[in-house]
Amino acid sequence: MPTVSASAPFKVQIGKVRCPGRTVQVSVVNTSAQAEDYAILTDGSISVADRIPAGATRRSSVNVKEDHTTTVAVTWRNLPVASVDRHANCVHKTSDQTLPHTGPDSGMIVARVATGVAAMLTGIIIFWYGRQWPRRRDKMFDDTH
Repeated sequence: MPTVSASAPFKVQIGKVRCPGRTVQVSVVNTSAQAEDYAILTDGSISVADRIPAGATRRSSVNVKEDHTTTVAVTWRNLPVASVDRHANCVHKTSDQTLPHTGPDSGMIVARVATGVAAMLTGIIIFWYGRQWPRRRDKMFDDTH
């Protein structure tokens, strides 16, 4: 939840982290009748320092570190106007996405299993039939020694 100062002449919106660039969009609207100076800080360091005319809007993108909570703040006359913590998880988000299907379809697997079963049945039938035919009832050789 952003903290906001009520006395500042600005309306500030600090967006969410955008992947894969790890950027945060900051929008500053000057609601006063004169030009005002402001600064956008990330973890206490100035990222943007600018002057905004009366009634104008400025949009800036600031970069945040991966897998690190960064405080993004807007200041006016060194007083905080809005401040929010943002955490970039861009590497983890992209690795959590589902990968494209690259293996054989389930129909292909069923066809291969059916082919294997059919080959086994054919082998069993040939083996059984080979034992049944041809059966000779007479002896081919005499047992006389």
